[in-house]
Amino acid sequence: MIGRIGNLAIWEWFKLRRRWMLWILLAFAILFAQLAVWGSFFSYQNLRTTGGEITVPATLQSQQGRAPRTLACNDLLSGDPARQPTDLDAQVLDGMRAQCRQQLATQPQRLQRAYENLTLPGSIPLALGTLQTLGLILIAVLTASAIGIDYGAGTLRSVLVQGTGRWPYLAAKLLVLVVLAGLGLIVATVSVVISSALAERLATPAAASSAAWSAAGIAVWKAWLSLIPYITLTTFVTVLARSSAAGMAIGLGYYFAEQILVALLSNFFSWFANVAEYLPVHSISAWSGSTGFGGPAAPADLAHAGFVLVGYTLVLGGLAFWLFQRRDVQGATGGG
Repeated sequence: MIGRIGNLAIWEWFKLRRRWMLWILLAFAILFAQLAVWGSFFSYQNLRTTGGEITVPATLQSQQGRAPRTLACNDLLSGDPARQPTDLDAQVLDGMRAQCRQQLATQPQRLQRAYENLTLPGSIPLALGTLQTLGLILIAVLTASAIGIDYGAGTLRSVLVQGTGRWPYLAAKLLVLVVLAGLGLIVATVSVVISSALAERLATPAAASSAAWSAAGIAVWKAWLSLIPYITLTTFVTVLARSSAAGMAIGLGYYFAEQILVALLSNFFSWFANVAEYLPVHSISAWSGSTGFGGPAAPADLAHAGFVLVGYTLVLGGLAFWLFQRRDVQGATGGG
């Protein structure tokens, strides 16, 4: 059985690597991971250059209809008349200078946090947290495509009649998807390592990073594990619908629907926050440390989130295998 699954997994990898979708999804993952590094780089450089910025609302500006703008604290606190805005009331300027002095007191800590976010190893957990949302979307697309392609093309029947067992067939696909998810995260992490080394050379040095490499390794491990429940969820809905298009639509739609539902109902019903702790996307956010707009606002119980995700993985994976084993195989559905 294990040997058959291994051979089928090799064949599945051979098919997937020849599809442009796999490499396009990987490119998106790499590019998105870079946002954290270079976003932190420009934020750090801007903080050093401006000393922080204060937003001037439109209501405080003398010219009617003027859009809100930002002023650099270094300019406001410089004492140089040429660097002071001339269209603001003196009382407004005094209030802004007071805000800048408050920011100045915490500037060393803010600079240190920004520097750790762009340099190794602190950039790795940050980048993986930024990648979490897109990672679930990408893995849902890849899973639905890999599971549903034989349904849509009508090749599933011919594959199974050749003696390929249904369980080994589906197990091989899941094995390849789980491995590819891990490899994709490793490739994205390597790209973060390279860009962080470059950003560190370009940035004005601050104090040495106090982040630990062990935290970076744990972040990669947790990010990989958090993708597995969503692979099983998308596999289940794809097998249920017998269509990769339906699997993608439901997999992607559920991700956003749950977060919107949690955000809305938690505001109206305090008890719904307890219900949200048992939902898959909320638990993935809690496990990986990514907040999102529907993620946990307070420090999460990792053990609880882990047990919930293991439960979803076993239940949804078991249902997918059960459905795949019992249902008749039809011809081409056209939904792949």
